[in-house]
Amino acid sequence: MKTTGWCTVAMAMALAAMTGCRSAAPQRSYAMGEPVEFMFGDVDASAPEQVSSARMLVWTANLGLEVWNVSNAVEEANALVKAGGGYVSDTRGDGIRSASMTLKVPAKTFDGAVAGLEAIGEIKSKSVSGRDVTEEYVDVEARLKNMIVLRDRLQKLLDKAVDVKDVLAIETELNRVQGEIDSMQARITKLKGLVDFSTINLHLTRKKMLGPAGYVFKGVFWTVEKLFVLRD
Repeated sequence: MKTTGWCTVAMAMALAAMTGCRSAAPQRSYAMGEPVEFMFGDVDASAPEQVSSARMLVWTANLGLEVWNVSNAVEEANALVKAGGGYVSDTRGDGIRSASMTLKVPAKTFDGAVAGLEAIGEIKSKSVSGRDVTEEYVDVEARLKNMIVLRDRLQKLLDKAVDVKDVLAIETELNRVQGEIDSMQARITKLKGLVDFSTINLHLTRKKMLGPAGYVFKGVFWTVEKLFVLRD
């Protein structure tokens, strides 16, 4: 058995361990309009330079509306989102008393989409947040580049290997490295999708309609209240 092959395999595995030591970047949430301060962690020099010049933010809005007709409001929301180049990811609820929709809209039309949806009904709740994934993206991309280099080295070793044990050891490591490459590539694709398309969680509820007795009671309550409170 050739010791040179095993030494090279050991070195390749050591490099793989080093590439896996970097942990995912921490995530923060930011409220709309809040000044955002960013700091880079230690990033490999091999990481793409252009990423640092533009922050990668994932925007999410949660919007609760009261409407007279839930079914019509769902159709309005659907049409509004599609007109802006977005799509409906999920719809839940009976569509009569309430409905919840997960909407995906292009990041560049996010503010306009939120404003358009607000006009559909009466706003009962609203929150907007942004999550910075720049450091995570840079980190994953740098580790991916290292893993691809390692995979290519292992492939060259495999092409030259003669001993059966060497071949099996290299193939095992090569399969592991390829699995990590596939996982990192999927994560990068996921991050790009989250940045390119913002999420709006829309919850619609039907307004309550008072009957005759309800209006009478409401009028009595208003009168009694004014007897004790003239101005808040």
